[in-house]
Amino acid sequence: MVEQVRVALGARILAVFLVLGGIIGVGLALLMAYPFVQAHWVYLLLIAAFAAVFVWSALTGVRLWQGQARGWKWATILFAAQVPVFSVPGLSYEYYTGLAIKLMGGAVDSGFSLGLGSSASFYLDTRITEVFYGINLFAVAAVIYLLLRRSRAVGPAAPQSA
Repeated sequence: MVEQVRVALGARILAVFLVLGGIIGVGLALLMAYPFVQAHWVYLLLIAAFAAVFVWSALTGVRLWQGQARGWKWATILFAAQVPVFSVPGLSYEYYTGLAIKLMGGAVDSGFSLGLGSSASFYLDTRITEVFYGINLFAVAAVIYLLLRRSRAVGPAAPQSA
């Protein structure tokens, strides 16, 4: 007999953002692969890493939609990874799936921005000189929601058998 799991509307909305953002991210990675690989083959490794993160996001969204405990756990981790947005000399980082509502400071044109779709950028480059910082407010809200609702949605952890 299959156990029916009732999944809250908020978790389903977050699951949709993970799935759609993951699918868009994989599509973007595939579109970017050809021109980057023409520049140098090592970029294929980076494109594959980004595609893997987006596939992971989509699969996590499916598991969250189904109410699986590992879906709740990994969704929380993936949304936590989407909270920071920053650039310092030599390093830049941003990642989101589905939606980003960014509150920014430093060398930016606007202190507030909205991103729809997917983005993953991680640059190590001495040419990066600007400093900016910010947070993805949507990701912060998602992490808080998932942490507060997880115990009610998943229940206590079942003992692991060997």
